[in-house]
Amino acid sequence: MKRIDANIILRYLLDDHEELSSESAAIIDHEHVHVSVEVICEVVYVLGGVYKVNREQLSGLLLSFLDLQNISVDDLDVLKVALPAFAERKIDFVDAILYSHHIVHGDQIVTFDKRLAKMMK
Repeated sequence: MKRIDANIILRYLLDDHEELSSESAAIIDHEHVHVSVEVICEVVYVLGGVYKVNREQLSGLLLSFLDLQNISVDDLDVLKVALPAFAERKIDFVDAILYSHHIVHGDQIVTFDKRLAKMMK
C-alpha cells in the first residue's frame, strides 16, 4: 500500500503545478493509496490558511476526494462527520475531529474548551 502526503493531495486538488500536479494525478487516479487523518489535517490547514479556500468549499472538496474509489482513509466515518462540522460550526478542524469521535464512536471527550464541550451535550 502506498501512503501519500499532503503535498500530493494539494497538487492534485489545486492542479497548480504542471509537472507535480500531473504526477499527483497519475498516482491518485491510477493507484490504490492510503491517507491518514494527520495528512487530512495538514491539507485543511494549508487550503484554509495559505490558499484561503472557504470552509464550505474545503469540506466539499475533501469529501469528494475521500469518496474516490482507490483512496482508503483512516476512520473515514469520523472524517465524514468532521468535515461538515468544521464548515458549519466554524470550529478548528482538530476540534471537529474530536467532536466527530464523540458522535461516531460515542467517545467521551475531555476538554477545557467550553465551546467544544457544549457541542457534545
